[in-house]
Amino acid sequence: MIPVDLNITSIIKSDDDEEKIEFFTVGEYDFKKQTAVLSYEETDGIGYEQCRVSVTVEGSCITIERTGPAASTMCVEKNVKHHSIYGTPFGDFTMGINTYDIQNTLSEAGGRLWFKYSIDINSDFVSENEMEILVTPSGEEETKNE
Repeated sequence: MIPVDLNITSIIKSDDDEEKIEFFTVGEYDFKKQTAVLSYEETDGIGYEQCRVSVTVEGSCITIERTGPAASTMCVEKNVKHHSIYGTPFGDFTMGINTYDIQNTLSEAGGRLWFKYSIDINSDFVSENEMEILVTPSGEEETKNE
């Protein structure tokens, strides 16, 4: 695992509302045999203090696992609906994740992972979402600017 800088952007659309959440953090990254793994600590600023997130990209499947007080696992796979238990500080619930598109340019040098999906709870639509994760080896920006 190498240290990386992560720029993570989520767009959440429900009814007439749209919320954009963007945060920058540091994490760890590994890329071997066409499998990318990145992990980072979530912060109090996004409501999941003391949680660690691991994102594994293997083939067409993305698995996002959060460990800690609000544990959850979410599977994202294009044109496949997955169900998972989602943990929050207020309790757990079952949600459906239906993925429409995935764009993945992750390599040994980092890259970009983007996916668009919808969430439902008990088959009731909740939101349409986009997530983008930009992975840059730590220190690369400083080297480019020198």
